[in-house]
Amino acid sequence: MKAMIFLLLFYSAFTMASTVNINIYGTVTVSPCEIENKNYLIDFKKVNVRDLKNNQNTDWINFSIKLKNCPISTQKATLTIAGTADPNNGNYFINNGSAKNIALNLVENRNKTIIKNGSKLEAIINSQTKMAEYPLAARLIKTGDGVSTGTFKSHLEFTLIYN
Repeated sequence: MKAMIFLLLFYSAFTMASTVNINIYGTVTVSPCEIENKNYLIDFKKVNVRDLKNNQNTDWINFSIKLKNCPISTQKATLTIAGTADPNNGNYFINNGSAKNIALNLVENRNKTIIKNGSKLEAIINSQTKMAEYPLAARLIKTGDGVSTGTFKSHLEFTLIYN
């Protein structure tokens, strides 16, 4: 019986001497602002080619990219625009449709500053409403001789970085 108690105490002390390591990993981040609309469709409808040949442009179509529900710690957001520049004029975006020598003219709506591929726009997040807005405007513009009828298609992508 003494031998059995001795073995039990020895075994118990042996198992109590083991150590266990627990490593816990993770990342704590702030959620980004919500984008009110993730897909924009700017429709110029039918444009008369005669107007573009006479060095007129289409009317501006106004639209805004709006951010909402921004975290309290987010003070500003930087929007970077990416698209293919028009080969005739790098200040505009290319038409991937069948109409020739027509491009997309994109501007900041407040001051009509031209936005081209790689442009960065900053917006201050309203600390009360937790919102921000990028007011933009777009129109079609003639970029060379030989304007032809056809379709107009242009694709832009926006990337947001929050600070």
